[in-house]
Amino acid sequence: MVHQLAAVAGRVSAYRRIGRAVLALSAFVLSVPPTILAQTVDWNRIDGRIESMLADWTTPGVAVAVVQDDSIVFARGYGVRTLGEPGPVGPETRFAVASNTKAFTAALLVQLQEEGKLSGDDRVIDHLQGFRMHDAWITREIQIQDLLTHRSGLPTFGGDHLWIGQNLPREEVVRRIRWLEPAGDFRASFHYQNLMYLVAGQVAAAAAGQNWDQLMQERILGPLGMTGSSTTLAALQGIEDVASAHEEVGGELMPVDYDDVRGVAPAAALNSNVLDMAQWMRANLNGGEVDGTRIFSERAARAMQSVQYPLGVSPWAEANLGQRFSGYGLGWFIGEYRGRKVVTHSGGLTGMISLQTLLPEEGIGVVVLTNYAPSAPTRAITYSILDALLGEPVRDWNSVYRGFVEQGEQRSARTEAELQASRIPDTTPSLALEAYTGSYEDELSGTAEVRMEDGHLVFDYNPRHLGDLEHWNHDVFRVHWRHPIFDMQPMTFLHFSLGQHGSAEALTVTFYDPIEFERTE
Repeated sequence: MVHQLAAVAGRVSAYRRIGRAVLALSAFVLSVPPTILAQTVDWNRIDGRIESMLADWTTPGVAVAVVQDDSIVFARGYGVRTLGEPGPVGPETRFAVASNTKAFTAALLVQLQEEGKLSGDDRVIDHLQGFRMHDAWITREIQIQDLLTHRSGLPTFGGDHLWIGQNLPREEVVRRIRWLEPAGDFRASFHYQNLMYLVAGQVAAAAAGQNWDQLMQERILGPLGMTGSSTTLAALQGIEDVASAHEEVGGELMPVDYDDVRGVAPAAALNSNVLDMAQWMRANLNGGEVDGTRIFSERAARAMQSVQYPLGVSPWAEANLGQRFSGYGLGWFIGEYRGRKVVTHSGGLTGMISLQTLLPEEGIGVVVLTNYAPSAPTRAITYSILDALLGEPVRDWNSVYRGFVEQGEQRSARTEAELQASRIPDTTPSLALEAYTGSYEDELSGTAEVRMEDGHLVFDYNPRHLGDLEHWNHDVFRVHWRHPIFDMQPMTFLHFSLGQHGSAEALTVTFYDPIEFERTE
């Protein structure tokens, strides 16, 4: 039953939260010398379009930078770092870039390969002897390139509960991967996997004899002059120009704590600003070199920006973007926009969204960083800028994405209606509520607790995975998560399994994949 419910719930669109009230945003403008500005683009008009688009969304602040012909031609901030406070967003304001970290980790592996310290077809266990997958044969055969291209077979976002809301050491997260069951065939299915990029970072650390954070600083951030970038939350302490993350809490938009991603850092830990990210885009657009400093070869750049694993094209992308092919490179998604090759990646954590987009054949790069989770504004801004740079008719991308969001909300409403219609009426739990309470354990996940609170059951795995249980039918309960990040995943069910003597012996709950906990007391 819980698996069937999870399948229905999984169809809920992530865009359900986006249609909200208006925030007026003001601009903080970086002074860019006129000599480096693209002469064919009216940047004031683009600036006005961005402000107009943002008037339709609730994002408190956003920063944008554009690279063209190896120069930063546009870099501006809009709105505020923290809602209710005057500090403006500027080009040097730091944001969490989340999964845009992955391309940096891929670049580290490529660097080490060029130095002969590893090869993409090296087995992971050749560098991490204690590494284990669920299957012994896959353990023996999985290679570095499998990690970087999301073809491990492990479920999309599977195991993310090991780092969301808790601070397990990276080594411990890697150790627990052996209990994470696959969702598809090894090398025959694409499943976006954060933990595999953690493993890739640990491989890089083992091959180089330094931890991932040191490698990032010494091999990429330092050489590119990315002085406003760091890989830890501690590095943000005492710095004023840092954007706050924002989420809706009780129907009100407010600042929330940053996600602590140290346990999966190589997949998501980078904090940066648009000026620094522009340097990174220049490196990738210019074959690995910026201002005479080379961080990887042109050959490596082509490999990272080439399809390593082909993907399908959605009807929406075909109709709206003119996309005819899609795939994953090394830390990048590869696609097409209006007949041009596109290399892109997004990133999202609680209250933060990033998007960087490269058109390598045109020498164009766009990065958008925001301090609220809806992704639609980042894409509307990006495509509006690309239209202007390419000399294409500028489409009303704000309306396009508003329509996309509305369709998602309609799908969510239909799914909720279907779910309610499938609910078995007039059932009661098999046991008194107190009989379900106790500690439950799983080798992968650790310990969870079910307890009574104000007359109802509460599921407590960690501060982020804390939810109130609503009886659904029989021994199935719906989880109402207390943390705003799980607004993106509103339909989670918990199923208690009863033993021969009628006691609760186990529970199954779906984070991103179903996890079964066995009762210990």
